[in-house]
Amino acid sequence: MATKPALMNLPIETSDTGFYSGFSKDVTISAKILVSALIIWAVVFPENASNVLSALNSFLLTNFASWYIFVIAFYVVVCLLFALVPSSGKLLLGRPGDTPEFSNFSWFSMMFGAGIGIGMLTFATAEPIYHFGNNPDVIRGLSTGYEADNVRAAYRWSFLHWGVSAWACYALVGLALAYFSYRRNLSLTIRSDLAPLFGKSLSGPVGSIIDIVAVVATVLGVAQTLGFGV
Repeated sequence: MATKPALMNLPIETSDTGFYSGFSKDVTISAKILVSALIIWAVVFPENASNVLSALNSFLLTNFASWYIFVIAFYVVVCLLFALVPSSGKLLLGRPGDTPEFSNFSWFSMMFGAGIGIGMLTFATAEPIYHFGNNPDVIRGLSTGYEADNVRAAYRWSFLHWGVSAWACYALVGLALAYFSYRRNLSLTIRSDLAPLFGKSLSGPVGSIIDIVAVVATVLGVAQTLGFGV
Protein backbone atom coordinates (compact mmCIF):
# COMPACT_ATOMS: atom_id res chain seq x y z
CA MET A 1 0.00 0.00 0.00
CA ALA A 2 1.44 3.37 -1.06
CA THR A 3 2.08 5.86 1.72
CA LYS A 4 0.72 9.37 1.47
CA PRO A 5 3.44 11.93 0.60
CA ALA A 6 4.56 14.05 3.53
CA LEU A 7 3.13 17.56 3.66
CA MET A 8 5.95 19.90 2.64
CA ASN A 9 3.99 23.10 2.09
CA LEU A 10 1.51 24.77 4.42
CA PRO A 11 0.60 28.14 2.91
CA ILE A 12 -0.11 30.81 5.52
CA GLU A 13 -1.25 34.27 4.50
CA THR A 14 1.30 36.83 5.72
CA SER A 15 1.74 40.56 5.28
CA ASP A 16 4.13 41.65 2.51
CA THR A 17 4.86 45.18 3.74
CA GLY A 18 4.81 47.33 6.83
CA PHE A 19 5.36 46.51 10.49
CA TYR A 20 3.87 43.01 10.17
CA SER A 21 5.86 42.05 7.08
CA GLY A 22 6.39 38.28 7.07
CA PHE A 23 3.86 37.72 9.87
CA SER A 24 0.23 36.69 9.89
CA LYS A 25 -1.87 39.66 10.94
CA ASP A 26 -4.69 37.36 12.04
CA VAL A 27 -2.37 35.77 14.60
CA THR A 28 -0.26 38.72 15.74
CA ILE A 29 -3.02 41.31 16.10
CA SER A 30 -5.48 38.89 17.71
CA ALA A 31 -2.84 37.71 20.19
CA LYS A 32 -1.91 41.33 21.02
CA ILE A 33 -5.55 42.21 21.67
CA LEU A 34 -6.06 39.20 23.96
CA VAL A 35 -2.86 39.78 25.94
CA SER A 36 -3.59 43.52 26.25
CA ALA A 37 -7.13 42.80 27.42
CA LEU A 38 -5.83 40.42 30.10
CA ILE A 39 -3.28 42.99 31.28
CA ILE A 40 -5.86 45.80 31.43
CA TRP A 41 -8.28 43.51 33.28
CA ALA A 42 -5.64 42.58 35.85
CA VAL A 43 -4.51 46.21 36.35
CA VAL A 44 -7.95 47.87 36.47
CA PHE A 45 -9.82 45.10 38.30
CA PRO A 46 -7.09 43.22 40.22
CA GLU A 47 -9.39 41.69 42.83
CA ASN A 48 -11.89 40.43 40.26
CA ALA A 49 -9.10 39.07 38.05
CA SER A 50 -7.49 37.32 41.01
CA ASN A 51 -10.77 35.70 42.10
CA VAL A 52 -11.70 34.54 38.59
CA LEU A 53 -8.24 33.18 37.74
CA SER A 54 -7.92 31.47 41.13
CA ALA A 55 -11.30 29.82 40.67
CA LEU A 56 -10.32 28.69 37.19
CA ASN A 57 -7.02 27.30 38.48
CA SER A 58 -8.80 25.43 41.28
CA PHE A 59 -11.29 23.98 38.79
CA LEU A 60 -8.51 22.73 36.52
CA LEU A 61 -6.56 21.19 39.40
CA THR A 62 -9.66 19.50 40.82
CA ASN A 63 -10.85 18.02 37.55
CA PHE A 64 -7.70 17.49 35.49
CA ALA A 65 -4.84 16.89 37.95
CA SER A 66 -4.79 13.11 37.41
CA TRP A 67 -5.06 13.52 33.64
CA TYR A 68 -2.14 15.96 33.75
CA ILE A 69 0.08 13.50 35.62
CA PHE A 70 -0.68 10.66 33.18
CA VAL A 71 -0.06 12.90 30.17
CA ILE A 72 3.32 14.01 31.53
CA ALA A 73 4.27 10.38 32.18
CA PHE A 74 3.28 9.59 28.60
CA TYR A 75 5.56 12.43 27.37
CA VAL A 76 8.50 10.92 29.27
CA VAL A 77 7.89 7.50 27.69
CA VAL A 78 7.61 9.03 24.21
CA CYS A 79 10.90 10.92 24.64
CA LEU A 80 12.65 7.74 25.80
CA LEU A 81 11.33 5.85 22.78
CA PHE A 82 12.47 8.62 20.44
CA ALA A 83 15.94 8.50 21.97
CA LEU A 84 16.31 4.70 22.02
CA VAL A 85 14.83 3.78 18.62
CA PRO A 86 17.69 4.23 16.07
CA SER A 87 15.44 5.51 13.26
CA SER A 88 14.34 8.49 15.38
CA GLY A 89 17.21 8.84 17.84
CA LYS A 90 19.72 9.52 15.07
CA LEU A 91 17.38 11.51 12.83
CA LEU A 92 18.87 14.75 11.50
CA LEU A 93 16.63 17.69 12.41
CA GLY A 94 17.29 19.41 9.12
CA ARG A 95 17.71 18.85 5.41
CA PRO A 96 20.36 16.38 4.17
CA GLY A 97 23.78 18.03 4.45
CA ASP A 98 22.69 20.70 6.93
CA THR A 99 25.05 21.51 9.80
CA PRO A 100 24.25 23.17 13.16
CA GLU A 101 24.29 26.98 13.12
CA PHE A 102 25.43 27.20 16.76
CA SER A 103 27.87 25.22 18.87
CA ASN A 104 26.66 23.16 21.84
CA PHE A 105 28.02 25.80 24.24
CA SER A 106 26.15 28.63 22.46
CA TRP A 107 22.97 26.56 22.31
CA PHE A 108 23.03 25.76 26.04
CA SER A 109 23.84 29.40 26.85
CA MET A 110 20.82 30.64 24.88
CA MET A 111 18.55 28.00 26.39
CA PHE A 112 19.43 28.82 29.99
CA GLY A 113 19.48 32.56 29.33
CA ALA A 114 16.00 32.63 27.77
CA GLY A 115 13.84 32.14 30.84
CA ILE A 116 15.06 28.81 32.21
CA GLY A 117 17.90 30.56 34.03
CA ILE A 118 15.46 32.78 35.92
CA GLY A 119 13.31 29.79 36.76
CA MET A 120 16.28 27.85 38.11
CA LEU A 121 17.61 30.74 40.19
CA THR A 122 14.17 31.50 41.64
CA PHE A 123 12.58 28.10 42.10
CA ALA A 124 15.75 26.28 43.17
CA THR A 125 15.08 28.00 46.49
CA ALA A 126 11.39 28.89 46.39
CA GLU A 127 9.99 25.53 45.35
CA PRO A 128 11.62 23.35 48.03
CA ILE A 129 10.64 25.91 50.69
CA TYR A 130 7.05 25.92 49.42
CA HIS A 131 6.84 22.12 49.44
CA PHE A 132 8.54 22.03 52.85
CA GLY A 133 5.38 23.64 54.19
CA ASN A 134 2.88 21.58 52.21
CA ASN A 135 2.95 18.87 49.55
CA PRO A 136 0.98 15.71 48.66
CA ASP A 137 2.88 13.73 51.33
CA VAL A 138 1.74 16.20 54.00
CA ILE A 139 -1.83 16.04 52.72
CA ARG A 140 -1.75 12.22 52.91
CA GLY A 141 -0.27 12.31 56.42
CA LEU A 142 3.04 10.72 55.41
CA SER A 143 5.10 13.70 56.61
CA THR A 144 4.65 16.88 58.65
CA GLY A 145 4.80 20.39 57.25
CA TYR A 146 7.85 22.43 58.34
CA GLU A 147 9.33 19.39 60.13
CA ALA A 148 12.51 17.41 59.49
CA ASP A 149 10.61 14.40 58.13
CA ASN A 150 9.31 16.56 55.29
CA VAL A 151 12.67 17.65 53.84
CA ARG A 152 13.08 14.65 51.54
CA ALA A 153 9.48 14.90 50.34
CA ALA A 154 9.90 18.63 49.62
CA TYR A 155 12.84 17.96 47.34
CA ARG A 156 11.18 14.95 45.74
CA TRP A 157 8.18 17.02 44.64
CA SER A 158 10.48 19.82 43.50
CA PHE A 159 12.42 17.37 41.33
CA LEU A 160 9.12 16.12 39.91
CA HIS A 161 8.49 19.63 38.58
CA TRP A 162 12.04 20.34 37.45
CA GLY A 163 13.34 16.90 36.56
CA VAL A 164 12.83 14.51 33.65
CA SER A 165 9.08 15.19 33.48
CA ALA A 166 9.54 18.92 32.85
CA TRP A 167 12.29 18.38 30.30
CA ALA A 168 10.11 15.86 28.46
CA CYS A 169 7.60 18.65 27.80
CA TYR A 170 10.30 21.02 26.59
CA ALA A 171 11.90 18.33 24.43
CA LEU A 172 8.69 17.29 22.65
CA VAL A 173 7.78 20.86 21.70
CA GLY A 174 11.33 21.62 20.58
CA LEU A 175 11.62 18.41 18.57
CA ALA A 176 8.28 19.00 16.87
CA LEU A 177 9.14 22.58 15.92
CA ALA A 178 12.60 21.60 14.69
CA TYR A 179 11.41 18.59 12.68
CA PHE A 180 8.54 20.24 10.84
CA SER A 181 10.35 23.54 10.29
CA TYR A 182 13.84 22.41 9.33
CA ARG A 183 13.12 18.99 7.81
CA ARG A 184 9.62 19.44 6.36
CA ASN A 185 10.22 23.10 5.45
CA LEU A 186 7.02 24.29 7.17
CA SER A 187 6.67 27.55 9.09
CA LEU A 188 8.13 27.73 12.59
CA THR A 189 4.70 27.70 14.26
CA ILE A 190 2.75 25.36 16.50
CA ARG A 191 0.20 24.75 13.76
CA SER A 192 2.91 23.10 11.66
CA ASP A 193 3.40 20.46 14.38
CA LEU A 194 -0.22 19.37 13.88
CA ALA A 195 0.01 19.15 10.07
CA PRO A 196 0.02 15.29 10.03
CA LEU A 197 -3.34 15.33 11.84
CA PHE A 198 -5.18 18.18 10.10
CA GLY A 199 -3.30 18.69 6.84
CA LYS A 200 -3.70 21.83 4.76
CA SER A 201 -6.82 22.88 6.66
CA LEU A 202 -4.35 24.49 9.09
CA SER A 203 -3.65 27.18 6.50
CA GLY A 204 -6.93 28.87 7.43
CA PRO A 205 -8.76 29.98 10.59
CA VAL A 206 -8.23 26.70 12.47
CA GLY A 207 -4.46 27.08 12.20
CA SER A 208 -4.65 30.74 13.18
CA ILE A 209 -6.61 29.89 16.34
CA ILE A 210 -3.99 27.27 17.28
CA ASP A 211 -1.17 29.80 16.85
CA ILE A 212 -3.06 32.51 18.76
CA VAL A 213 -3.56 30.16 21.72
CA ALA A 214 0.12 29.19 21.56
CA VAL A 215 1.28 32.82 21.51
CA VAL A 216 -0.95 33.88 24.41
CA ALA A 217 0.06 30.83 26.48
CA THR A 218 3.75 31.48 25.80
CA VAL A 219 3.51 35.17 26.71
CA LEU A 220 1.68 34.41 29.96
CA GLY A 221 4.13 31.63 30.85
CA VAL A 222 7.18 33.81 30.22
CA ALA A 223 5.59 36.74 32.05
CA GLN A 224 5.02 34.56 35.12
CA THR A 225 8.62 33.35 35.10
CA LEU A 226 10.01 36.88 34.63
CA GLY A 227 7.67 38.18 37.34
CA PHE A 228 8.87 35.63 39.89
CA GLY A 229 12.45 36.34 38.84
CA VAL A 230 12.05 40.06 39.43
